[in-house]
Amino acid sequence: APLDVPPAGVEPADRADLDRWPAAALFAARFAQARREPPTPAELPALAALVRRLGGLPLAIELMAARGRILDVTELLDRYGDRVLDLTGVRPGWEPADPSAGTVTLRDAVASSYHLLATADRAALRRLSAFRNRWSVELAEELLADGGRRWDAAPLLDRLRELGLLSVRGTGPFRFRLLDAVRDFAAEQADADGETARIRMRHAAVIAGLVHRTAPGLVGAQMSGAVRALDEATSDITAALTYAAEHAPETALLLAASLPRWWRLRGRDVSGRRRLRRLLADPRTAGARPTLRAWAMLGAARLAAEHGAGAEELPTARAALVVFAEAGDVTGELSARSVLCALLLGLGAHDEAREQAEAALAAATRHHRVREMAVAQAHLTWHDVREGRLAGARRRLATVDRLAAQCGDQRLRVLARADQAELTRLEGRFAEAVEQGRRVAAALAELGDPGRRRRTVGAVGLALAHAGRTDEALATVAELWPSGAVPGRRRPPAVEMLDPPGAGGDARTEDALRGLIEGHVALHRGDRELAAEWFAAAADAAEGVADRRDLVEALVGLAVSTADPRVLDRLDAARQVTGVSLLPQEEELLFSLSARRGR
Repeated sequence: APLDVPPAGVEPADRADLDRWPAAALFAARFAQARREPPTPAELPALAALVRRLGGLPLAIELMAARGRILDVTELLDRYGDRVLDLTGVRPGWEPADPSAGTVTLRDAVASSYHLLATADRAALRRLSAFRNRWSVELAEELLADGGRRWDAAPLLDRLRELGLLSVRGTGPFRFRLLDAVRDFAAEQADADGETARIRMRHAAVIAGLVHRTAPGLVGAQMSGAVRALDEATSDITAALTYAAEHAPETALLLAASLPRWWRLRGRDVSGRRRLRRLLADPRTAGARPTLRAWAMLGAARLAAEHGAGAEELPTARAALVVFAEAGDVTGELSARSVLCALLLGLGAHDEAREQAEAALAAATRHHRVREMAVAQAHLTWHDVREGRLAGARRRLATVDRLAAQCGDQRLRVLARADQAELTRLEGRFAEAVEQGRRVAAALAELGDPGRRRRTVGAVGLALAHAGRTDEALATVAELWPSGAVPGRRRPPAVEMLDPPGAGGDARTEDALRGLIEGHVALHRGDRELAAEWFAAAADAAEGVADRRDLVEALVGLAVSTADPRVLDRLDAARQVTGVSLLPQEEELLFSLSARRGR
């Protein structure tokens, strides 16, 4: 039977650590016999990867380790990692006349177990070879039904385990996996029998069904479970999308239209949007249900907002809203209005963004959709901030938190608290903002939202800089931008900014945030020249991002740091375009500046 292998992501640190995993310990022992010396520490990561690829199968380990007479572990992984079935203990090209002679290839060993199965079980094994990673009993039964009546797969799985063909690990539903060598062999047999196309089509339909059932859980109280289920199926989702896009594009569209929220959480917004655009442009999907196409269009727009391409997808989001409204799809309409709020805000269309948020709040209230009420209130919060109504914004955020708690949406509660920490900073309560922000950043790390966590950590750094805790502020810069310049070094900020040409809105937001932190640190240390450089760079970066308050804050800092009167003119122009009101502490700074200049 297969031996336990080091899990993916776990690499033994030394030989003692290696011996915790029977498969790795067996390989190391046999390898030392072949080479007369144990694997070196540098070879241990490759060793762990190799035994995982071998599935912990003792025969495969024996055959692979024997090659250690002439190859090191890394060379074995590079040379045989993708063709373990070809492992043999004899010279290439030599065929024993007597099968009982004792020399066997791994393919022969798998074949001998395969032929012990009944005909129907062999067919089932060939179908199961379509799964790329771990799967559940329910998914196996759905795949094996092939559109007909489902039957109990447990006896088959027990037989496969008994013959050493199946790995059963862990306690969750996704705990079954064919050994790689077994899957490769079964796939070869399916190809030889002309079954591959039908099996892969069925696999794509099964995975599309799994994603379609799971995706609604990506919002609300079930989010963590839904994300975990899709993470477990990542390799199968990719395989199904790739195959269906070529051979069954409507199935691929159903699959892709359900994934944008997951893609966003996993930082795949660019590749996900690209897939959706290709499928929508495929003439074979033109006859798909209008609402299915609308969800795909809305997904592309949602993902575009993540990388600063919202202007390209604004017409797409508007068209999706029309389709949902005509179809009476309340969920689709509310989602479309929420996406439009984000796109319009990023494009500076603040009045229309507010109108969409108010329409979403009215519709959600009318249909008693508590979570969507909370989302609409969150959108409206930042219109209050833009207009300087911080007390009103705080009341709205309290409402968001209450509604999110009512519907059990933990992620929405954490996001509301991230907004509360930022609002506390804008109110000038910097020490409190630091404590709030640090708690929220830890919660965001657990939720798996890296982009929002970076923004929150940056806001903590900005609060620290405002409070004069400059070393701590620069520590956040080092954490978030480790590849940038040494914090505090006198170099032109325009050179140090990390946003490459054509980068998305998130990168520009982070560039603006870094410039604000560094500018306030330099200003607190009395280096107005350096502060002016950082604030100027921050203002340039903030010109094209959604949160135009960053632009106003950067220009206020620039005005305080430099004697150039043109900065005040630029600030006035920016406020007229964005509608952003100055906060009391900003007005005080500018008043004292004007008094010094006699204006």
